[in-house]
Amino acid sequence: MKARIVIACCQCRGYLEPKGSTRSRAALAVAECHELLQLAISNLGRSRTRLLMTSGGVVVGTTAVVLLIGLTNGLQQTAEASIGSGAAITQIDVYPGWNPDPTVPIPRLNDEAIRAMSQMEGVVAVIPTLRLQGGEIAADDYVKYGEILGIDPRYLPYLAVRTQSGEPLTLAAGQGIGGSQFGDNFYDPTAEEWAPITIDPLATPLKLRLYQVDGTIRRVNLALTALLEPTGGYSDMVLYLPLADVKSMNEALSGNDYTDETFVYDQVTIQASSRETVSIVSAALREAGYSAGGMGEYLNSLNGFFSTMRLMLGGVGGVALVVAAFGVANTMMMAILERTREIGIMKAIGATNQEILTLFLMEAGLVGGLGGVVGVVVARLLQDAINGAIQNTPQDGGGISFLPFDASQIGGNLIIVPDELIVFALILATLVGALAGMYPAWRAAQLPPVQALKLE
Repeated sequence: MKARIVIACCQCRGYLEPKGSTRSRAALAVAECHELLQLAISNLGRSRTRLLMTSGGVVVGTTAVVLLIGLTNGLQQTAEASIGSGAAITQIDVYPGWNPDPTVPIPRLNDEAIRAMSQMEGVVAVIPTLRLQGGEIAADDYVKYGEILGIDPRYLPYLAVRTQSGEPLTLAAGQGIGGSQFGDNFYDPTAEEWAPITIDPLATPLKLRLYQVDGTIRRVNLALTALLEPTGGYSDMVLYLPLADVKSMNEALSGNDYTDETFVYDQVTIQASSRETVSIVSAALREAGYSAGGMGEYLNSLNGFFSTMRLMLGGVGGVALVVAAFGVANTMMMAILERTREIGIMKAIGATNQEILTLFLMEAGLVGGLGGVVGVVVARLLQDAINGAIQNTPQDGGGISFLPFDASQIGGNLIIVPDELIVFALILATLVGALAGMYPAWRAAQLPPVQALKLE
C-alpha cells in the first residue's frame, strides 16, 4: 500500500516523466489532478462501509431538497391552471384611485388619461369601458342582474378573446356579446324561492329593462350575436354593448347629458405585453394615482408566495444537508487520524501542502457527490411513485378526494422536478461535501511530516 502511495505521489509531481518529455505545464497540471482523483477514489474504496454511512446523510438531504422544491412547483402549476391562461393573466383592470386627503386631486379616467396610459412601456392596448348604471336583463319569463359594460367596437380585437358560439366579434347598435357564463344565474321572479336557471342566450329573445329617473320603465330589445370562450376571469359573466348605447342609456337613467368635463369611464382594461410586465405597468399606474388589479396581479402575488414557500421548504431540506455535512467532516477527521503516517510519507517524498489539501477536498467532494447522485435517483423514484398514485386514484367530482385541489388540471403531477433542479441538487451536494471537508483537509495539509512519521 505504501509503495502504491509513493508511486502515485511521484506521478503527481511528475518525477516519473520520461527524460526529454515536452509536456506543457498545463498538461502536467491536468495529469496531476487526474492522479489525485484516482488516488482519492482509491482511498474511499478502502472503507466502503464508512463511505456508505457518511453519504447516507447526503442522500437524505438531497432527496428532501428535490422533493420539497418539486412539491412547490406542482402546487404552483396547479394554482396557475385553476386561474386560467391567455389574455386573462396579462390584463390589468384600472379603476379611479382613492385618497382620504381632499386636497389631493384624484386622476380621472377620461380620454386624456387613456392616451397617457397607451404611452406606457409594456402596454399593448388600452380598452376603456363604461358601466350601465341600472336596469335588468330579461329572457322570456326569467330575469337577472349582471355586469353590463359599454365598449368601443373598435377595441374588440384587443380583448384577445375568441367566440365560443355565434357570429364573429361584431358589435353594432342594439347588439351585445356575452361572456361564456352570461346565460347562468337567471331566475323566475314569480317563484317563492330563488333558484338559478341557465338559458341559451343566443336562442332566447333578450330585453333590457331600464328604470329611468322619471319612474318609467324603458324596454330595449337586445340581439346577442356571440358568446365568448372562457377566460377564467370576471369577463366570463359580462355583457358587452356598444359604448354609444350605454352612454345613451345612462343619460336616460340619470336624466343628465354627458359633457366633455363630466364624462369619465368606469373602468379601463390594459393588455400588457407579457406576464412579466404586469407588475411593472401596475406599479406605474398606482404611482399615477389609479387603482390596479386583475388576474395578472393576483397571479404575480401568488407566484411570490410560492417563491417564499420554495425557499422555506428548500431550507428544511437544507437542514438535513447541514447535518450530513457534520457527518462528512467527522469522517474526514477520522480518516486523517488513521492515515497520519501515509500523509507523512507523501510529504517526505515531495507532496506539497496544496496537493494534500486538494486530495482530501476531492475525497470529501466525492462523498457529497455520491450522496447527491443517489439522492436524485431516490427523489426521481419517489416522484414517479407519488404522481403515479395520484393519477391512478379514483377521482370524486373532477378532483381527487384526499387532496384539497383538483390535481387533474395538471395531469396528476403533484411533484414536478425540472432538469435544472437536478443539476442544482448535484452541485449543492458536492459543495456541501467539499465545504465539510475543508477544515479536515487543512489540518492534513498542515501536519508536519516528521511528527506524522513518528505516529503509529
